[in-house]
Amino acid sequence: MGCGLCADNCPERAISILQGYAEINHSRCTECGLCLEFCPEGAIVKWTLVSKQELQATVTSLKEKTVELMERIEKLKKDNSEVPIVEDC
Repeated sequence: MGCGLCADNCPERAISILQGYAEINHSRCTECGLCLEFCPEGAIVKWTLVSKQELQATVTSLKEKTVELMERIEKLKKDNSEVPIVEDC
C-alpha cells in the first residue's frame, strides 16, 4: 500500500518506499520486527527457511488435524440431526 509507516519506524532506516512499494535493504536490516508491527496491512512477512523434512512433518501434521476436525464436524452434524426440534404450541 506504500503508506510508509514501516520506513518511518525502522530504526536502521533499512526500508525505502519506491514506486508505492516497501523495499528492504537487507544489509542494513537487523530483523528487529518493528516493520511487521507497524504495517497495518500485514504486507511485510518474515521468511524462515526450513528443511524438507520439517516441511513434510508440518504438512503431515496439518493433514491429520484437518481429518480430525472434519470427523468432529461430521459427528456434530449427526448428533444435531438426531435431536428432535420442539416447537412451542
